[in-house]
Amino acid sequence: MMRLDRLLAAVALTLAAANAFAQQSPNTPPPEPGESSGLTSLGNLGQVDVGLGGTIYGEGSDQARYQRYRDLPDGAIVDGFRLANANDNRLFDVRAEHIGYRDQRYIANYNRYGRVKASFEFNQIPLFFSEDTETLYSSPAPGVFLLPDAIQSTLQASPSALPRVVGQASPFDLRLKRSIADFRLTYSATPHVDLSVSFKNTQKTGNQPWAGTFGFNDAVELAAPVDTRTTEFGGAAAWSGTGGEVRVGYDGSFFRNNVGTLLWDNPLRALDSSTAGPVQGRESIWPNSDMNAGSISALAKLPAQSQATGYVSLGSWTQNATLLPFTTNTALPVIPLDRPTADADARVTATAFSFNSRPARTLWVNARFRSYDFDNRTPVFRVDNTVAYDTAVEAFAEGGTSPYSFTRKTVDVDVSYTPIAHAAFRAGYSREGMDETFRTFDTTTTNTLRLSADATGISWMTVRGVYEHAKRVGTGLDEQALDDIGEQVSLRQFDISDLNSDRFSGIVILTPFSQWSFNGTASIGREDRPDTMFGLRSNDNNGFSAGFDYVPSRAVSAGLSYDYERYTSLQASRQANPGPQFDDPTRDWTTDGADRAHTITASVDLLKLWPKTDVRVAYDFSRAESVYVYGLAANTTLPPVVQLPPVLNTRNRVSADARYALNRRVALGVVYWFEKYDVNDFAFGPSTLTSIAQPSFLMLGYLYRPYTANTLSARVTYLW
Repeated sequence: MMRLDRLLAAVALTLAAANAFAQQSPNTPPPEPGESSGLTSLGNLGQVDVGLGGTIYGEGSDQARYQRYRDLPDGAIVDGFRLANANDNRLFDVRAEHIGYRDQRYIANYNRYGRVKASFEFNQIPLFFSEDTETLYSSPAPGVFLLPDAIQSTLQASPSALPRVVGQASPFDLRLKRSIADFRLTYSATPHVDLSVSFKNTQKTGNQPWAGTFGFNDAVELAAPVDTRTTEFGGAAAWSGTGGEVRVGYDGSFFRNNVGTLLWDNPLRALDSSTAGPVQGRESIWPNSDMNAGSISALAKLPAQSQATGYVSLGSWTQNATLLPFTTNTALPVIPLDRPTADADARVTATAFSFNSRPARTLWVNARFRSYDFDNRTPVFRVDNTVAYDTAVEAFAEGGTSPYSFTRKTVDVDVSYTPIAHAAFRAGYSREGMDETFRTFDTTTTNTLRLSADATGISWMTVRGVYEHAKRVGTGLDEQALDDIGEQVSLRQFDISDLNSDRFSGIVILTPFSQWSFNGTASIGREDRPDTMFGLRSNDNNGFSAGFDYVPSRAVSAGLSYDYERYTSLQASRQANPGPQFDDPTRDWTTDGADRAHTITASVDLLKLWPKTDVRVAYDFSRAESVYVYGLAANTTLPPVVQLPPVLNTRNRVSADARYALNRRVALGVVYWFEKYDVNDFAFGPSTLTSIAQPSFLMLGYLYRPYTANTLSARVTYLW
């Protein structure tokens, strides 16, 4: 946190630096800093933004949540750099943003027109989870979490002593960072042949919250290490001519995880036990995997303003990670593995074909067919016995794994009719068929009808309305598959259950005067699952927005908008153990969910209203509320329900940006952000999680806390 006196001193130093810049004598006048910094004409352009800034937080503020996906420094910063050169034959452009910080970004583009086009981008995206986290675990090696032997012995003898030992926990910041390097090159070998290559490397490093459990009464939260790399490579050759084009390509994706296993101490055990559990837990995460695919696509131009396209891709997905034993518990017998590695293998075939035509001035037709076939060729892994909760060897009823495969085929047809100049009427139909193995429905078919009407091209009005009706039906229901895994046979998974859906949306834009524009939208959605007794039964949504823009001159513009969204759902379940309870309807319960969100945005831009000065001010407000209401059967035998309080989130944000051009080379700028976030979440609030020691759970202390933040920065922009 930066003190206010340091922040004011930083601003003063920045203004002094601006005067030094202003005294430099220009040779060739560059564009005025108050104007766009883009490359607006042929020639050279250089730009650098330097400055000082800092953030002052209110007492008790959650600084990690305020900075969630960004890195806000205190002190000096090079916030932007650009160097560009262009002429009639080529363009070269290099940019850098937030240099040296966790959210830095570097971009380079080169284009020799008609011959070579290349680009490179390096982008880092931080994720700051929490500064409140603490843990009793030490990590002598990545993925290994150990507790002091004395703590394990104490808690094995007296689990209730856990609150007394958490004072030994060590605090730490929980962070994650993603670094992306992306290179693309296209070489035009001839006027009709292009060769292209692409390379993308995504690396994730840091830690994230993770849970490990030894049963319902003994769970821990861990700061799981993340050290992964995904390398993607692509190459293609394309030919184009007056009659169409053909492209042949290869794409590969290779995922590598340097920490594939987590091993953690059990806080309640110092010795392995066949009844109380093991000393350690172990889990595999994110295995290394490879994807290789080849594709060919073509486009043919046809008579009557028509064209057809086709795409076929054949791919292979593989992973062969070493499999872990069933348990670490040495008090249990060792169960031999059917094979030592996963030997996972799948073949993927994807196709896409389309035809669109405009046979008449008033008629447009488009038809598409897509298919995706995931053929899982992984051999069945035989499992006769398994280990339940690391305490008992039990027979595995299913006898082995179920290699999941599916095929999805989709047909879309759309027709547009424009009888008059400013009106269009559209109708569309889609049919999606899914064939799946090892699901309760062998096949699900979704039929969708779309209707829309548009009035566009009128100088003062634009109107559009869209209605969509969908019906999904499943066939080949296998209720026995649910019974085999101990589920209610009337349970329906939400993604394949029978479904009736209706949606309507509309938009209106009015411009009664050249300075004024008004807009409004509305949407209604209804989803009903008629044959579902347990699971998601309904899921509805409503929303509307209204706003206006006012632009009386080139120097002044203002806007205001309001959005409202509401989502409701109904889920049903039965609280029952195997036996007589399992079929007892008096143990049924429901959850009514309701989510509401209000959003207000406002902005005012004053560009050159005063000479050499740009001022932008914006305000954002959002408030979201989630309510869960639990209901019981009329003749319930369950205990009374204690309703949970609503989950509330409110965020206010004000931003102001002022910029003054001293001359054609130098501009001064000041940016101010105010942000206030309030949250009340019964699950992760500090009033609930007062300690990392919870009943049956040892946590990291990752909380949802409010914050108030004031960020101020001053900068100098210099052009050459």
